[in-house]
Amino acid sequence: MKACVIDSSVAVKWFSQEAATGAALALRDDAFLGKRRLEAPDLLLYEIGNALRYNPRLDAEDVKLALGSLLDLGIVFHPAGGALLSKAVDLAFRFRMTVYDSCFIALSDILGAPLITADEKLAARAGDHPRIVRLSEA
Repeated sequence: MKACVIDSSVAVKWFSQEAATGAALALRDDAFLGKRRLEAPDLLLYEIGNALRYNPRLDAEDVKLALGSLLDLGIVFHPAGGALLSKAVDLAFRFRMTVYDSCFIALSDILGAPLITADEKLAARAGDHPRIVRLSEA
């Protein structure tokens, strides 16, 4: 099974109708069918929870259900600390981005897996980083 790291810009599309939602859902379906193993820093749960919390159509129960569905999907979540945190800080300085964003790139480096993102700003800032894959190309 092919492993890949996803960031919050991909996962949030599972809960909204916006550009590239179809590609994000196809990636999720591949994971559900066992064709791909999705991995992410546990920060993804907090970022998705926060994004959904500010959706005026959702209440607290909706957000809890959405987060539960993320946990049920079988995404392998990695806690912050040690090598992941250290690498994220190094990459944040290298690419002039937040540690929040760089932790996804750091995890992809540590795992030797591609990072699939729909965040064009992150992809542009990371420039020539070899593991960045735009959702539209995944």
